This record gives sequence, structure tokens and C-alpha cells, in this order.
Amino acid sequence: MVMSIDIEKLNFEYQSKTPFAHRALTDVSLQISDGSYTAIIGHTGSGKSTLLQHLNGLLRPTSGQLTVAGNLITPETKNKELNELRRHVGFVFQFPEAQLFEETVLKDIAFAPKNFGKSEEESEQIARKMAELVGLPSEVLERSPFELSGGQMRRVAIAGVLAMEPEILILDEPTAGLDPKGRLEMMQMFARLHKQQHLTIILVTHQMNDVADYADHVIVMEAGQVIADSTPAEVFSHPDWLAQHHLGLPQTTAFAAKLKDAGVKLDPVPLTDQALAQQLAGLLAKNGGGQHG
Repeated sequence: MVMSIDIEKLNFEYQSKTPFAHRALTDVSLQISDGSYTAIIGHTGSGKSTLLQHLNGLLRPTSGQLTVAGNLITPETKNKELNELRRHVGFVFQFPEAQLFEETVLKDIAFAPKNFGKSEEESEQIARKMAELVGLPSEVLERSPFELSGGQMRRVAIAGVLAMEPEILILDEPTAGLDPKGRLEMMQMFARLHKQQHLTIILVTHQMNDVADYADHVIVMEAGQVIADSTPAEVFSHPDWLAQHHLGLPQTTAFAAKLKDAGVKLDPVPLTDQALAQQLAGLLAKNGGGQHG
């Protein structure tokens, strides 16, 4: 299996070799497969954002190494070498709309390809395609991004990241500040991009429902270390362990756990509404059949 990301014994200290040194990552080793959808969960201060910033070269390891989309990053890697890496890795920060700056939506989305050497015409073509991908209507393209709604501004910012045509898309709490409808639309859009563009997606979130609904791989971090690296089904099948680490369950799984306590036989533990509905329908059909037999 091809690896998009391979991390080996990654350590990182802020203000290293000073009296104010603070260890943020300790011996992090993990692999993220090409085309996967990985969720990284853990409390504030667990090292999630620090880890993300290594993936596009915003930070370099204090020791250890990582390979991202074929680019090796070590403590000695030069800034110039990181430019190549950044073509492969798109990073959507929290509140990405704060980074908009151009006078029109089209110019803002076209900025990255133009910056990476594409012609004006090519950049504009890419920008139109990405605007369509994120569901922006064509009539907003000539407007100022600052005239748009908050949700649309965020789509402009995301289209600008996608215009780099990255293979890996990093999402750091991408639905922060959105209402439930906006959150759902945004997460469905990322799921569509993952499927249609074959992107490797890495999502940092506090929303366990999103982990259950979209991810196929979960990494749990605590105090700068990886404490679990598995599938959502495996991680969420240990509610006591999650509670010990102050992490919750997806709503459906929490409801299913109550049903199990009441004697309803559910196996495997359902993560999504659809999975729970299927299991309950199966049990009802089975019990119903028994009564009429």
C-alpha cells in the first residue's frame, strides 16, 4: 500500500535549546495511506496542531523524520526544499476566510496557481473549476469575497487551497463557527472531494460524529504522543477507555450503548444512524418473524 505520509520517531520542541524549551511531540511514529480519510482527535494541547504543521513544512522536527508525498523532511531540511512539499499539501486552517485578500473571488482562488507559475489563463480556468467544486455559484466570481456570507467566504478560501491541486488536504477544525446546516454542508463537500478527487484527507476535529461519519482511520493524541491508531469502529468500541481520556462517543454510538445496556443485542457497535437503523430493522424482522412462526 502506498503511503502518503510516513512519520518516524518525530520529536518537536518549541524554543529548543533555550531555558524556555517545551516538548510538544514525543516519539510520534505513524503511517497514513494514500487516499485515506484520517481523523486526529485529542484534547487542546495534545499536539494535534503541532503535528499538522510538520506535514506541510511550517515546522521542522527537532529530531526524527517524516516523508510526505515523497518529500523527506528532517531537522536539516532547507526552506527552499519545502516549497516542493507545499505543492502537494493543501492546508485549511481554522477560520480560513481570515486569509482572503484579493479584490474578487476569482482572483483570490487563482492566486495560488499563479504563484506556482501557471499562466493567467490557466490560473483562471483552475479557479473556475475549483469554485464549482466547492459549490460557489458563478455569479459571485467577480464580486469581492468580503461581500459574501461567512459560509461562502469559507468556500472561497477552501477553493483557493484546492487550486494548488494538492494530493493531501489537511483540515484543522474546518467547521468551527458554522451553524449545524453549514457544518453538514461543509463536511459533505469534503467527503465528495475525497471521493471524486481521490484526495488523502487529514481532519482534526472535536466532533466525534464527523469522525464516525467520514473517517476510515483514527489517531488519538494525548500529551504529544499517539495513544491509539486504529479504525473508528475499534476506537469507539471502548467507551470506558475514551472516558478515561476525556473523549466522547458519536451520538449514535452513545445511544446504541444505552440500548445494549437495556439488553438489545447490537454487534458490531454502530457508528452511524444508517448502521443503527439497519441493525434495528434486522432485529425487528427477526423477532417479528419468530412471533408469527
